Formats: sequence, C-alpha cells, structure tokens
Amino acid sequence: MNVAIRVLFIAAVLAGFGSPVRADEKGELAALVDALRNEIAACWMPPDMTGAKPISVVVKVRLKRDGSLAAKPVAENPPKAKEAKLLAASAVRAVERCAPFHSMAGTRLPYERWRELKLNFAPVF
Repeated sequence: MNVAIRVLFIAAVLAGFGSPVRADEKGELAALVDALRNEIAACWMPPDMTGAKPISVVVKVRLKRDGSLAAKPVAENPPKAKEAKLLAASAVRAVERCAPFHSMAGTRLPYERWRELKLNFAPVF
C-alpha cells in the first residue's frame, strides 16, 4: 500500500497573530513541512482500508520549542465511521510514536509559526 501524508498548518499560527507569512519564510516553511512529513511517515502504520471509500483524518498537534509534544494529539471532529475511527487512532499513535520532532527544533522559523499544527492523514491506495 502506498501511503501519503499531507501536512497542513493552522492558518492562525501561520499568520503569526495576524501577520502574513513573509516571502523569505516560504522556502523554510516548505522544507519544514517536508521534513515533518518524512518523520511521521516512518512511524505511521495505517489500518487496512481496502474497499473503504477514500477518507482522511486531521490531527491537531501542539508542540514545545524542542519539538516534543506539549499536549496529547487529538483528532479533529472525531469520526463516527469504523474505518475513520481506526484511521484517526493510527494517526494519533504515529504522532505520539515519532515525537519529539527533531526537524522542528532545528528550524529558524519563529516558534509561533509552528507551535500548533494540523496534520492531514490520508491513505492513498
């Protein structure tokens, strides 16, 4: 099974309390997203979704400056369908298993830009 993880940041965090992402931060942000995606993909064991319709789960993550978890990751809008619940549980476990995120600790981006994240987990078959 080919698995892809798409990472989305919370708009309010990227905006840095109202200021837009600066042009000089865009390259660093893209590199950080790629590094985080690679770290988490190595820890994610999604459930068998054979025959299920395509779904994705968004997990909200709060981080400390050193890249460790500041709180337990939480699936947003907890899913009701069995497959979605299994996917959400596997996504939360992957985040917990991979923390601390070393890529976050080494970034030059201000902490306010990445302290809260939304990670979109979507298995691709």
